Amino acid sequence: MARVLITGGTGFLGSYLSRFLAGRGDQVTATFLVDPDPFLRETASTTSIVHLDVRDAKEVDTVLSKVRPEVIYHFAGQPYVRPSWDDPVGTFRTNVDGTVHVLEWIRQHSPSTKFGFAGSSAAYGIAEHQPIPENEPLLPSSPYGASKAAADVICYQYCVSYSIPIYRFRIFATTGPGKTGDAPNDFATQVARLEGATGRRVLRVGSLETRRDFSDVRDTIRALWTIVEKGTPGEAYNVGSGVTRSMKGIVEGFLGLAKTPIEVEVEDRRLRRVDEPVIHAKVDRLRALGWTPTVPWEQTLGDLLNHWRQHPAPSELAPK
Repeated sequence: MARVLITGGTGFLGSYLSRFLAGRGDQVTATFLVDPDPFLRETASTTSIVHLDVRDAKEVDTVLSKVRPEVIYHFAGQPYVRPSWDDPVGTFRTNVDGTVHVLEWIRQHSPSTKFGFAGSSAAYGIAEHQPIPENEPLLPSSPYGASKAAADVICYQYCVSYSIPIYRFRIFATTGPGKTGDAPNDFATQVARLEGATGRRVLRVGSLETRRDFSDVRDTIRALWTIVEKGTPGEAYNVGSGVTRSMKGIVEGFLGLAKTPIEVEVEDRRLRRVDEPVIHAKVDRLRALGWTPTVPWEQTLGDLLNHWRQHPAPSELAPK
């Protein structure tokens, strides 16, 4: 049994990981910045939940000194591309400074603590090679991607300079019940609402030509745990399914599950300023650790739609 701290532990990935690790017998503390979604808080409910603003170095020191974690999974941050265009400074302050504050606590107080950094495929930007290997240059195309690339490099530096066991996750698109701000949940939210609507039923979408490497969150958290348990400190690991799916195909999947016919229309506000045509993970390094995805894609789509049928979203929101 290990003492584990998950920053951002009541967010989407953090809440699922909290329950997974607690189920394995670990002593888990999950942190939050703002009141979490009730569903995600319930998902993380087997753990201790405390407030933490990683932008505040003193609060980081207070919380981590109390918990004394043996393992830290670092998810706290600004997690979206769209807001980063409007507030790049705030995005860097949270994603870069926040990461450094946690690493500094480890360096000064507990250099044997394992640190798993939740990086992003957005750090690669518009990659030259598909599928994208871990040695692809980090050339991000958004402030969010740049913040993740910067923090990723800092994690590497702390590992080689201070011998801290750091594992760099480069997480590709991950989806699952309870997530907000990604395309599959946006589609599922609309379909669930439209099933009960009267009049013309229209699903509003952005570009349907892009392809993304989506993983089910239940496979993703197993991958993160596998990397920390079996991976090599300092290494970067792509976390994805190794399979790309088109937005058009995802929409068609939901329409096939819908209880009523629904039309589809492109809406300008759902189009991104920069939208990479293909993002495809090369996951050989992860698979070499013994991990393989187990949740069928059809189950993922069905679970998303059933979640939003049971937990109607309060209002329609475009993906972030």
